[in-house]
Amino acid sequence: MTNPLIGVRVTTATLREVPRMEAAADVARQRARELGRPVLVSITTRVGLRDPLALFARGAGVTHNRFFWSTPAADFELTGLGAAWSFTPTSGADRFAVSAAAWKQLVSEAVIDADPELPVQGPVAVAGFRFDPDQPPSDLWRDYPMALLMVPRLLIVRHGDVTTLTVNGMVDAHSSTLALGAAAARRLQALIGLPLRPRRPPLDLQVDVSLDPETWKAIVANAVSELRAGTLEKVVLARAVRLRSTEPFDTAATLHGLRRDYPHTFVFAVARGGRTFLGASPERLVALRNGAVAASALAGTAPRGKTPDEDAALAAALLQSAKDRAEHAFVVQMIRSALAEYCDAVQAPSTPEIMRVRNVQHLFTPITACIRAGYDIFDLVGRLHPTPAVGGKPGPAALAWIRDHERLDRGWYAAPVGWVDARGDGEFAVALRSALIGRREATLFAGCGIVAASDPERELTETRIKLRAMLEALGASEEMIG
Repeated sequence: MTNPLIGVRVTTATLREVPRMEAAADVARQRARELGRPVLVSITTRVGLRDPLALFARGAGVTHNRFFWSTPAADFELTGLGAAWSFTPTSGADRFAVSAAAWKQLVSEAVIDADPELPVQGPVAVAGFRFDPDQPPSDLWRDYPMALLMVPRLLIVRHGDVTTLTVNGMVDAHSSTLALGAAAARRLQALIGLPLRPRRPPLDLQVDVSLDPETWKAIVANAVSELRAGTLEKVVLARAVRLRSTEPFDTAATLHGLRRDYPHTFVFAVARGGRTFLGASPERLVALRNGAVAASALAGTAPRGKTPDEDAALAAALLQSAKDRAEHAFVVQMIRSALAEYCDAVQAPSTPEIMRVRNVQHLFTPITACIRAGYDIFDLVGRLHPTPAVGGKPGPAALAWIRDHERLDRGWYAAPVGWVDARGDGEFAVALRSALIGRREATLFAGCGIVAASDPERELTETRIKLRAMLEALGASEEMIG
């Protein structure tokens, strides 16, 4: 077996870490002999790094597998390059449980050399899921399976002033010594400290929509009719907008802009096979840290005002809107009930607050709990997805309606994306305010919750507002779309 790290062009910040890798590889080889299968070896060390996003940008010339995650408000970022290990279930019905079992086995057998006091324990698995595993995937999403766990060969994590580098590789009984070698070490020694210099986004863009506005409004009107007949309580409908550019899109520059302009969101990117799925989601699905669970209900949307007084008036109207408060209450009730199956001490405020981001404001309710022994973050993700904020209520009927009427392959849009570490801690966002970007084309997604009181024209306007974040990040404007 060849050295799993040679050619990745990444290394620790100093060659003094190579003996640690060799020692860990010796242990891993012995363990692989005993088990009769390869095992993961993972080495973590502290490094000096200016910006993990710069490594994500430079990694485009190294690997098609890249990951970026940023919560600017928490001063936390991570970047992953390459794939030391990956896992995709063979069926979608039990994809969360099967993924959890695969991850637990990998970590239980792994040789891990890391400081237990570090904020994130390597190795870390990047994780993403299709919104609806029962919908056949289109060619657009061919590189994004129904479920994916992937351990990057190189992982950079920055939390405040502490930055770590984790190098991962699979080792079997016959692997050569896991020394990176001086040449490979020097190649990425240089990359680690390079600053990010985003390019200007391309401006020569052509736009088309997956469905013309009148057709989409007709689908909304059809949904409203069924909602008023009592078939459903709520259904979430999405639409897509496609951009084409004469110049390649710069995904790192797009992420840089989203990170700067949307500091209270979860900025993410999963690059695979020449495409990058990225976004700035305001909605956490669930986080788990040392047994403490955090989730959020985000449903009910209004635009931002042009003046402070107008902004406050729009927020007040949102808080007083019977339609939006009912929609929000659906989501809070579902999340609380779902968490209660796996957690104790489930708590949430009785009334929502306003979450403001750059272009919209939402009704927001934080929800906390304590996970019971024997359960993990995959249990929580599998039970929470899809929330009524992205699917509807009742869930199975809403999903069936979406499948039959939406005329869109959501792929990973509105689905869980995030990460999990060796301790089982991790965080998942709902992949909203997002786009799937190729070299010269991008598909942007936005949706809104439809209830019996919904007005199709207002819902179309809401999708335009929600698309604004990605349009601006890619150099387009709201006026360019229908």
